[in-house]
Amino acid sequence: MRNFLAVLLLALLAGCANNSSESKDLIDFIPESSVVILKLQDPDLFFSNLRNNAFLKKNRKHPLPKELNEKLSLLDYFSHKDPAFLALSLSNSNQLEFTFISDQLPDFDLDSVQNKMVETITTKKYQIKKYTLEDQVAFASSKDSIFIFSSSKNLLEESLSGKGSLKDSPDFQKALKASSPKQPGIFLNHERMSPVFKKCFPEGDLKVQDQFSNWTSVDAEISQAAIKLNGITSANDTLPNLINVFKEVGPAQNLIATVTPLTAKGFTSATFNNFSKLNQNLKKFRNEAVSEEVTKEKELLETAAEVGMIHLDNSSIFTVRTLDTEAAKIALSSQQEVVEDFREKTILKFNDSGVFAELLKPLISPGDLNFFIYLDEFILFSNTSEALKEAITAFQNDQVLAKSEAYASTMESLSTEASLLLVSNNEPFKKVISNNISEEYKKSTEELNFKNFPLTALQFIYQSDYAHLHAVLSKSSIQEADTPISQMASVSLGASLATRPVFFKNHRTNGMDVAVQDTDNTLYLISPSGKIYWKKKLQSRILGEIRSIDILKNGRYQLAFATQNRLHVIDREGNTVKPFPLNFKDEITQPLAVFDYDNNRNYRFVIVQNRDLYMYDSKGRSVNGFNFSKAGDNIIRSPKHLRIGRKDYILVPEASGKLNILSRTGKTRVPVKEKFNFSDNDWYEYLSRFLSTNEAGELIKISQKGNVQKENLGLAEGHKIDATIKSLVTLSENNLTIKGHKVSLDFGLYTAPEIFYLDNKIYVSVTDTQAHKVYLFDSNGKLLPGFPVYGNSRVDLAHADRGNNVDLVVQGDDDSVLVYEIQ
Repeated sequence: MRNFLAVLLLALLAGCANNSSESKDLIDFIPESSVVILKLQDPDLFFSNLRNNAFLKKNRKHPLPKELNEKLSLLDYFSHKDPAFLALSLSNSNQLEFTFISDQLPDFDLDSVQNKMVETITTKKYQIKKYTLEDQVAFASSKDSIFIFSSSKNLLEESLSGKGSLKDSPDFQKALKASSPKQPGIFLNHERMSPVFKKCFPEGDLKVQDQFSNWTSVDAEISQAAIKLNGITSANDTLPNLINVFKEVGPAQNLIATVTPLTAKGFTSATFNNFSKLNQNLKKFRNEAVSEEVTKEKELLETAAEVGMIHLDNSSIFTVRTLDTEAAKIALSSQQEVVEDFREKTILKFNDSGVFAELLKPLISPGDLNFFIYLDEFILFSNTSEALKEAITAFQNDQVLAKSEAYASTMESLSTEASLLLVSNNEPFKKVISNNISEEYKKSTEELNFKNFPLTALQFIYQSDYAHLHAVLSKSSIQEADTPISQMASVSLGASLATRPVFFKNHRTNGMDVAVQDTDNTLYLISPSGKIYWKKKLQSRILGEIRSIDILKNGRYQLAFATQNRLHVIDREGNTVKPFPLNFKDEITQPLAVFDYDNNRNYRFVIVQNRDLYMYDSKGRSVNGFNFSKAGDNIIRSPKHLRIGRKDYILVPEASGKLNILSRTGKTRVPVKEKFNFSDNDWYEYLSRFLSTNEAGELIKISQKGNVQKENLGLAEGHKIDATIKSLVTLSENNLTIKGHKVSLDFGLYTAPEIFYLDNKIYVSVTDTQAHKVYLFDSNGKLLPGFPVYGNSRVDLAHADRGNNVDLVVQGDDDSVLVYEIQ
């Protein structure tokens, strides 16, 4: 029992009596020094429910600090089925002690205790039994049929005397009346909790407001799948308490989750219908004179309904949700210095860092704010532009907390409007706690297991002189750490991309790196985590795709490509492989074609110069056995090698409409008598035939004997296709067809569909460059979870980091490369 109780109390610190006469008798003995009080109608049943809760069951080995856990172990030696209170108090030596109060004398079961001693202590007023069980000491006595059991003799005597009890506390009596007579109740004494927090968090970034409230009373609903707390927190007006700053302010809808990245540690949201009143209340709390001074920050907050903090891994974002975007922009009209544009969002300089902190402290602590952006109805401020870029990326990719299953299931138990809402992403937030918690708590905190319990939420809804409180930790089938797709890297090159980024084999890691060229003709090799290994200036633009080859046949790969007048082979260190580059006097007019007829790395490099076609081997020598040297008209696409059965075919389309289907030697292998109005699509092998389309949108199928068959698929002008030996994908306007499965896309400007085959699975990608969205489908035309994501080019797929997950690389903004990981 003690371990479950310990974990529950730790959760409460990080984030009851019924009205019968016998319950009131028990109240008379609750120590005034109590920090946390548990009211239990049936303690054994309560602890049984704790044992069956999935989260607590998973964490039964991670209790509170050692000394308290050992003290609570004494409760295991007797059963307790009758109403009782369990109170924790902080002793003069700053140690937590417990007091258990019941109206029934328990039967102690000490038969299994090896080291035990029970002795009687008689004082002037009381007879006390001292229990020493397995080196732990507790004291017990009774008065007026009330049994009291405590780890502290002083607490026991205070409780027996009744002089130091909470029976005369009007604040506690108010909290008591608010609790349900049928549910287990928990009461928190905020004034006395402050030393406990300081003991737990002696230093670091975690701060606890000493003057938050007087008492909090909650009913505990514990099931297998959730822990839910519902109650009130109250504060009188005689002393300043933070909860009272919401008096006469009114709650509004909490929407900050719509701009909170899934990877965030959590957020804090404060809402209001009347900022002027909130401002007055905050000044009163801070004991400041009410000032009529108007600042642009105050003008901005007058237009708002919500402010908050989003806590990222290395920084934070201060948010303002405005109800009048135009008025907000007028309030910030003096802040118009553009820092940069990112994904069509302008990042602006903010010049008045610290003003928001003065206005909102201690409710919200924004810290230094140097930059801001407009994101729909939100204005986001941060000390770094990178934090704002992270928020933009998550928002555009729909990777925000509000879109997650865990957040949706958590909010089912909470109100959509709250004065104050705090949500933690448990795994990353656990690291924050362990970095700030005292050494004795550190290990148990680090070992807490939040699998399937990704979020904790706590909200306060102010009403009159108290606030409703609701808290929930519930099971979810999807953890936030296991999001369907996450961004691994974003790399800005400083110049626009000239080629799409592609994966390139890294023989050292057995993973993949990224190769790309910018418009300054600089070639980059980049790790999947975003580290630039090297960059190499080329004399001109790369034509078409960068190819991966192993020219030395030793498992070490090279980049092969053609530029305006050169054929390059470059190793992964950025060095030229001799005898390359090959230099050409005349312009190369088509991308490099690389043939490996027998998959034995005896490469053939094919260069096109208008009508002329040249073939070179791995030594850079002309292949004399290839006799096709000149076409009848300009060659309009790179030659394509296909292997059907045991025969090799080389397809060379001409501007005249003629299709040459050649053998390895360059002789005609398949005579094609008909000429075609070629579309912009390539030629493929499909169902043992040569396949492409014409401008009219007809599917052209040519047999290995040269017979031509046309099939009208109703494809529109500008249609695009891709195919493998068994799969055909077409894109006509906004209609995508994958192996017969039709998908209707939003209207846009789409790249050609591409088929990828990984892990015996087919993936099909298209990118809407107008809406900046990358789509990825399976072979049945089903969109993969997490898509679309942000992107502006055709993509490449691979296992980039040697893991089982598929990685995707794509152009982001004009000058950036994005790498995503697909779970």
